[in-house]
Amino acid sequence: QVCLPFVPASSSQMTNVLQMLKGKTGKLVDLGSGDGRIVIEAAKRGFHAEGIELNPWLVAFSRFNALRSGVASKTGFYRRDLWKADLSTYDYIVIFGVETMMEPLETKLAREITATNHVLACRYPLPRWTPSEVIGEGIDSVWLYTKDSKVS
Repeated sequence: QVCLPFVPASSSQMTNVLQMLKGKTGKLVDLGSGDGRIVIEAAKRGFHAEGIELNPWLVAFSRFNALRSGVASKTGFYRRDLWKADLSTYDYIVIFGVETMMEPLETKLAREITATNHVLACRYPLPRWTPSEVIGEGIDSVWLYTKDSKVS
């Protein structure tokens, strides 16, 4: 499977993700959570938020930042392989992917998500699904998908 390099989200990308999540709550996961900013900001807005990340240094850094931000009790950061994680338990699934991973991720999501799950794809869209909403342009775009977005 594809391994994600750590490329921090730009301020525009962060703004667009948070705009897409505005007024929503629930359980959120950031796949390849990097420095943990999405998870921390989501927790500040009422989500129970978790990050899945392979890099142990980034997991530790994220935990420290969550503690420093006062949201450690609303967050969890785990060293896991996103391809082995069960995504069905999350209301919102955030992914800052690379183009080559979006098709395999689409296949994984098609198997795992239900009517209550929402997928926020950042930087690259899911190739065969139709988004229910799009915010931003170019590399700053965020695409929102639901179970109804899936190609049958």
